[in-house]
Amino acid sequence: MPSITPVTWSASLPSSTQLELFAVTAPGLESCLLAELQPLAERSRLVAGGVEIHGDLTTLYRLNLWSRLATRVLLRVGTVHALHFEELRRKTTALPWSGFARSAVRLRISATAHHCRLIHTGAISERVSLALGDAGVPVTTDESAPLLHVFVRGDQDHFTLSVDSSGELLHRRGYRLQDGGAPLRETLAPALLHLAGYLPSQTLCDPMCGAATLAIEAALLSLRRAPGIGRPFAFQDWPGFEPSRWQQLVDEARAGELSQLAQPILASDRDPQVLEIARRNAERAGVLPHLQLHCLDVHQLKLPSAAEGLILCNPPYGKRLRQPRLVETYRGLGSLLRRSPGFRLAILTTTPQLAQAAGPIGNVHWLRNGGLRVGLFSVGKPQREATATLSSAS
Repeated sequence: MPSITPVTWSASLPSSTQLELFAVTAPGLESCLLAELQPLAERSRLVAGGVEIHGDLTTLYRLNLWSRLATRVLLRVGTVHALHFEELRRKTTALPWSGFARSAVRLRISATAHHCRLIHTGAISERVSLALGDAGVPVTTDESAPLLHVFVRGDQDHFTLSVDSSGELLHRRGYRLQDGGAPLRETLAPALLHLAGYLPSQTLCDPMCGAATLAIEAALLSLRRAPGIGRPFAFQDWPGFEPSRWQQLVDEARAGELSQLAQPILASDRDPQVLEIARRNAERAGVLPHLQLHCLDVHQLKLPSAAEGLILCNPPYGKRLRQPRLVETYRGLGSLLRRSPGFRLAILTTTPQLAQAAGPIGNVHWLRNGGLRVGLFSVGKPQREATATLSSAS
């Protein structure tokens, strides 16, 4: 791993200072994240677990504001080579930690180590914590204090130290306080939209919407609404935070929002209680007026005529592939596709056998959801290329 030159921080870090950033995403979504971030940052590179980006403070602000797929955005403070714990502590102390604490902070250390002489992650975390104390970072247990989350990644005796700029995980948009029992993470939903080739010019239907995460994320995307526009971030507690620059980016984002969808977004579920959860989530997200919600079974659903449309859903997976009711659910999706000219069908599920109950499989993208290996299967007609624009900040 190449050595990273530490940034020289001060209480008023210039916006032009070049930073090394790392946007973290779920396994299997790295290429989707790269496609999303390239319009936001000119220098970006796909690596395992996310995307490396070189940019300035404005880039860091923009990534947090606009990324729909990243879990968090890390700022790399520096890399040290250490063969024993006291060396790790001493070299870590020399890194510029004062740029991340204007007052006492709650400190959290997350450490991993691979192919290192120092492999005890608890001891690594302890030495890094002591090093920050040696560097003059005031630490408190006060729950109201800002959180400074430091990530330590050891590889071949080199330890890369990064700080989390996001704070609360980026998938927590703030609207989904309830789910329908099979939640789809808010960062996975836009990835599915991208992989399924969804465009705002298409009619979208989720016939088993649950908490309506897919429909809500599609509406936010189609309205060009920045997913991070209404939430706080960890970088706002740093001494070098520039409120005026952040506000400028927020104002630009709000000015670019659309007031109407180009095409309808429909979401339905047969369970009225689940549909009420979807309605409340959409209301909190500010997109309820833009969605068409219906309490219907998939067998009852009739879609409007559309020149081009997409049926996209995350149906139940079940434990037994031969469970008759489960297979019938997937057959219902196939029937919906056949009676809906102009629409394509993409299903997120665990096995080809379930997807095949809806029709012949075109292609599949394998992902992870809730610890399960799942595939996004295109069923029936060939799937269009994934060309959806996930960000409107460029």
